[in-house]
Amino acid sequence: MIAFLTAWPSETANVLYEGSLFILIGFFVAGLLHEFLPTSIITRHLGQERPRSVVLAALFGAPIPLCSCGVLPAAAALRRKGASRSALMAFLISTPETGVDSVALTWGLLGPLMAIVRPLVAIATGIAAGVLGLFVRDEGDTGVAASLSEVAHDHEHAPLAGELAEADRPWRQRLRAGIAYGFGTLLDEIAFWLAVGFALTGLLSALLPNDFFSAVLGWDRGLLPMLAMALASVPLYLCASASTPVAAALIAKGLSPGAALVFLLVGPATNAATLSVASQLLGGRRLRIYVLTVLALSIAAGLALDQLAADAVRASTLGAARMPERGLFAFAKLLAGIAFGGLLVRSFARTRFREGRRDAADQLRRLREALAGLEPRALLRPPVLAALLALALALLLPRMVLVVEPGQRGIVQRLGRVVASDLQPGLHLHWPAPFGRGLAVDVDWVRQLTVGFRGNPADVRVSVGDEAFYLTADENLIDIRSVVSYRVRDPARFALGVENADALVGSLARGMLVRIATGQTIDAIYATGRLDVERAWREGLAREVAALGIGVELVDARLLDVHAPEGVHDAFRDVASAVEDREREIHDANGYGAERRNEGAGESATLVEAARAEATRVSKQAAGDAAAFAGLAAVDAERPAVTEQRLWLESLERTLPAPRKYIPAVRGDIDLWVGGLAPGGAPAIALPAAPPSRPPAAREPATP
Repeated sequence: MIAFLTAWPSETANVLYEGSLFILIGFFVAGLLHEFLPTSIITRHLGQERPRSVVLAALFGAPIPLCSCGVLPAAAALRRKGASRSALMAFLISTPETGVDSVALTWGLLGPLMAIVRPLVAIATGIAAGVLGLFVRDEGDTGVAASLSEVAHDHEHAPLAGELAEADRPWRQRLRAGIAYGFGTLLDEIAFWLAVGFALTGLLSALLPNDFFSAVLGWDRGLLPMLAMALASVPLYLCASASTPVAAALIAKGLSPGAALVFLLVGPATNAATLSVASQLLGGRRLRIYVLTVLALSIAAGLALDQLAADAVRASTLGAARMPERGLFAFAKLLAGIAFGGLLVRSFARTRFREGRRDAADQLRRLREALAGLEPRALLRPPVLAALLALALALLLPRMVLVVEPGQRGIVQRLGRVVASDLQPGLHLHWPAPFGRGLAVDVDWVRQLTVGFRGNPADVRVSVGDEAFYLTADENLIDIRSVVSYRVRDPARFALGVENADALVGSLARGMLVRIATGQTIDAIYATGRLDVERAWREGLAREVAALGIGVELVDARLLDVHAPEGVHDAFRDVASAVEDREREIHDANGYGAERRNEGAGESATLVEAARAEATRVSKQAAGDAAAFAGLAAVDAERPAVTEQRLWLESLERTLPAPRKYIPAVRGDIDLWVGGLAPGGAPAIALPAAPPSRPPAAREPATP
């Protein structure tokens, strides 16, 4: 209760802040139109029953700032001066549905697209009703005089725009008169309804959840919410300006922009007081055309808006496309809010909202009269029953069909119980609300949410206050911006078991980061242990999401930005760079040491293996030589003289080929003997004697 009581004035003040500057601009322009737009320009072109008069009446009526009650004496004055009934129909529709003040406020609260669509549809509706009225035969002017006198008596404060203007006055005096009218007379006329509209907007914003119309009532789009808004607009009288903040609140709570457009168009043109007087001014036939045209074109425009630009209008209304204003514009909006609040208080002190209270009482009186005049038996006639049945089928059939597109799974509820939770793509029937409901959930789409910032993770990352800051174990603040991706695993648990999965997963992600950050130093998170922190965060978040059982599974979680707060970011970046340089130097030194150790180990192994190979070679060679000498020793033991002689000759053979040998040129054959003279006394080559290895007596005779 306390939260509601604090939220109501807070939301009302926020609406005042957003819309006051625009409505003050609207009042200023409205005062200028009142002063500088002569009545003769309007009445001159509205006297004939022809399309041109209808078009001009709709165009002239659109910018004039008159409320639903204030337009009645203006229309009566036009009728008294000879305006045709068809032109009067166009004037009665386009004038209360729009005006420079309501268009300016629409621009501020609902965005430029709605500010363009609203007056265009109002003008088109007035033209269509007036053109259709050209084909209706007049029913006479019975009752018109009485209605004119009654309207003039009740609304003497709302003369036709420009009726009191005098062209011969100085322009400065006329400018002051226009400003006095805009911020005086006009404000007094609609101040009560503006206060009601702003208060009702704050009440809806504080009381209803953000997705009330879309999730609770299922009114995010379709014909039913538009018919409901049209039906509620008749007893709930609000002027065009006062209905604008209410429409903004309804869109913010999940109502489709098309249904809000129906509320903006139908309400100011079809309230009980307007219909009561318009029936006397226009006649019964034209009144039926009047009401049916307003309803039909408003609903058609609402359906087209939902189909073509619902997201754009909703984004402008919720402020998703606008960043918080700063500087001069924000200061101007604040001053405008204070000024407009002061003007409302001044108007209340001056008039006590007498006009508004009288209009409200008149609305209630006429509504009671209309309800008292209803005949329940008329609803039981066959044509009426057939029409009601056709309307019920037209409303219920779309709500009984569930369209499951590729990549989605369908859920069907019956009396609150889930009867199907994994319907494949296609068309499926279910009971209509409130007995049943069908939902389609995207299961192939990977949902992504940001923690600590808003915006595109690949582009602009705008920090979100304290959500991005964490306290580390060494009592330092660190700025962490992360992104989490997940997909739906159980459609029923996701759609029905949790109200806002993004908010819940985001809270879990931030809570896990808080627990991890409090156990790590800032240096570890900022530089050396960032990958470990990210891995621990991702694994812990996946466990918590799975244990919670909300029907989703974690796909990925990444730390995009990890740095110190903005004020000390540069200093921490230098520290982090120094730590990284130190780690790099240590890593390089460890790598160089490992390289040198490996090279030494390799060289040592090479030398050892070479020594082993050499030892093996020498050993084998020695073994071979020993084996050769062993065989020679065995032969020498049997014939030592022969062995010695042979060894001596082999030694000579190895030695003598090296030097040159000279043989004298003699005739005949020459015999070379080893030692001594040749037979016949010829000299022989003297060779060195072999060293005796045994006593001479043991030698055998030398062989030639």
